[in-house]
Amino acid sequence: KKKLDNYSFFLFYGENEGLKKDLIKIILNKNNKQKIHKFEESEILNNPDNIYNLIFSGSFFESFKICCINKISDKSLPFITDIMKKKPTDILIFSLSGNLEKKSKIRNLFEKDKELICVPCYSDTQIDLNRIINDELKNLNIKLSQEATNLIISRADGDRQNLKNEINKIKNYSLNKKTISFEEVKIL
Repeated sequence: KKKLDNYSFFLFYGENEGLKKDLIKIILNKNNKQKIHKFEESEILNNPDNIYNLIFSGSFFESFKICCINKISDKSLPFITDIMKKKPTDILIFSLSGNLEKKSKIRNLFEKDKELICVPCYSDTQIDLNRIINDELKNLNIKLSQEATNLIISRADGDRQNLKNEINKIKNYSLNKKTISFEEVKIL
């Protein structure tokens, strides 16, 4: 709902890895050719100079930098607040985490600070997954029965990344077919 062009720090937390990837793609849509520098929280805690150098040093090859920090927790709070205070320019920092408790300090920081974006990424509902399947298969002109769609949704287990893997199997299988039976989906 917010215009995201003015933000540099994002926290995506929860178990839905597919939603996190989709959100990053949406935000990076105009910068999709940029290299994403990926770090684990343990790398930052053990050697913070690497990421500080990346964030605050100039580059002949990159005018805009994108960093993705995986498995972030409250241990990284001093690091994040330090970077925020220095107000780096031309950078996006995505912090990804599993479930965070309501009392989590890093979650509270991102939820309360108006310069930060915090997005919970919980499991998709069956309605969400059904919409994604229908949209994807409609674009490909592939028809499935509701029974086959329900089977795919149950295999996705609430994660759109799993769902997209199942849809890719169907795409690869269908090639010239316009209708795929429940039995064919079951085999896939």
